[in-house]
Amino acid sequence: MIVKGGSPAIHKLGDIRREEDELIIVKSETEDHFIGNFVEGFGFMEVKYQKSDCRPLLPSEIEKLNNSRIGLGGIIYKLQVDSEGYPIQTDEKERQ
Repeated sequence: MIVKGGSPAIHKLGDIRREEDELIIVKSETEDHFIGNFVEGFGFMEVKYQKSDCRPLLPSEIEKLNNSRIGLGGIIYKLQVDSEGYPIQTDEKERQ
């Protein structure tokens, strides 16, 4: 899911909103909120996002993510996501 830039992102420490649209991972939901975390950042968990402030990924955003690579500990992993932006496990990796 994508949370629209400038939308509230409520954490127990306060509002941690971002000014740009951001990819989020949803862990659970209530009637009015998705609960999860930003994919990138400081690792704040259990953040509440209003459902009306979220949208599914566009096909172009999925394509961009699926053409991305992430480097961790000297290994480069090819990123693959499903239509909602959740990572798909692949074994494709390269050593730096």
